[in-house]
Amino acid sequence: MSVAGGRRTGIIALLVLLAVAPLLALAPAAPGAVRLAGVSLLWWYVGVVAPLLATALALVLLLRDAG
Repeated sequence: MSVAGGRRTGIIALLVLLAVAPLLALAPAAPGAVRLAGVSLLWWYVGVVAPLLATALALVLLLRDAG
């Protein structure tokens, strides 16, 4: 895959990660309000899951383009 293709894939993946948070908050039956370990699923996604996935994705794409 070319550098431009990798960037495009990365940008799309990061935008999808950003788009999931409002979907969790606004979806019918409020799946973002479900609690895990006393904290809402939306908080877990926004505070832990999405940043970790974004960091891992950025590292993979940057290391692949560098090598």
